[in-house]
Amino acid sequence: MRPFRLGVFVTLVLGATLAACAGGAVGTTQLSPADLSALEAQRTQHPTDPDLNLRLAKAYYAANRFADARKALGVVLTQQPNNRVAETYLGLSYEGMEQFDSARTIYTSLLATKPSGEVGRLLNGRLTLLARKELHASARASLARETELSRTPPDPNTVAVFPFRYTGQDTTLRPLERGLAALVVSDLSHVRRLRLVERERLQALIDEMKLAASGRVDPATGARSGHLVGAGQVVQGQFQEAPGTNIRLDATMVRAGDAQIAATGSGRDALSQLFDLEKSVVFQLLTKTGVPISPAESIAISERPTRDLQAFLLYSRGLESQDKGDFRAAGADFKAAAQRDPTFQAAVQQSQSSEAASSASGTPDNTLAAVIGGGTGAPSGGVPTTGTTQALQQGINTTVPSGTTISDQVGSNPTSQPRTDPVCEAANCQGLPKGGPALIGTIIIIIKRP
Repeated sequence: MRPFRLGVFVTLVLGATLAACAGGAVGTTQLSPADLSALEAQRTQHPTDPDLNLRLAKAYYAANRFADARKALGVVLTQQPNNRVAETYLGLSYEGMEQFDSARTIYTSLLATKPSGEVGRLLNGRLTLLARKELHASARASLARETELSRTPPDPNTVAVFPFRYTGQDTTLRPLERGLAALVVSDLSHVRRLRLVERERLQALIDEMKLAASGRVDPATGARSGHLVGAGQVVQGQFQEAPGTNIRLDATMVRAGDAQIAATGSGRDALSQLFDLEKSVVFQLLTKTGVPISPAESIAISERPTRDLQAFLLYSRGLESQDKGDFRAAGADFKAAAQRDPTFQAAVQQSQSSEAASSASGTPDNTLAAVIGGGTGAPSGGVPTTGTTQALQQGINTTVPSGTTISDQVGSNPTSQPRTDPVCEAANCQGLPKGGPALIGTIIIIIKRP
């Protein structure tokens, strides 16, 4: 037998595989205008082909042409009503169009199909990310309508609570700015007469206003923000170290209608007594504004979320990271807080929510759709989920401006990432074995042996 000489044959299959897997995220983000036009021409010949419309929808989505993606996905779901990949892309497209209600309807409906643990986790995480997007979009809309809103008297029984301002030197205490605000919101929510603005909603407005820390204790700023979120009363406060091991806490209740201070509360105590100090200030504000509270409400306000101050500081750090959109760091801090005090329910809940959001934010959209598509239960009879039907109906007449050309859009999706899923879908990978490796960007080395 003639011996083979040792040789190495290196084949780069990136280009060929990208052409074969045009339906994958990388393939679609790298489509040229000519390639996209070719897909559209094919769709003209076969307008109801679900596989073709799904490939085209993925390409539109990657090019940020969300309204076009939605239309193509509507065709897919008419032909394949239990296609969960298409449903997921529909939710993502609605997010891109900032039709958040429709996106939420789809994700919630997918959750109702009793998906597997990981899929449920990703969907819950997506809902958390969606809520953050919605809050910031709402804040921007309020700022755009500020003149109109400033002429509308806000509800006097609705209260917004600013993050407290830390004016001391120990930076490890700074996260308590958020923690104290969350605690005041929780305490005031026990008073049935009052309605509280979500802490996250006000924080989104503060972020969009690019409000400096000093502005958080300015009555005029409080009044302005109150109008923007529909709150007739705004709580503002600050804290710092006092002589010895004490801490001083001051708060004011500002009327949004005239920017006047309606009540003040203050106190000083050891840092270890922070919860008692905060409760004292809350009771002072309620008393001075004349808000009646029942014995049951008083008892509820007096309850502590935790007796572990370190756990509360970790929780506050988690809120700080969460407000910055760093769900990975937030999840770690919330988890650490919950481990220190397993009865600290707010920390437990936030830990689960932030960890799910971290997983969802770290999952490329094409992978998210593939995972959800393979891990949700399809309704019997091939009937689309109620949420998908509703969402399609809600958004069918909505359009979004398209001020860019295809060449501007191709490859512009900031969230697009190289394909990492291990298999190519049979409908999108011509010439490759079903369930075989995607081989995107892979170098295959074949070594001939003697």
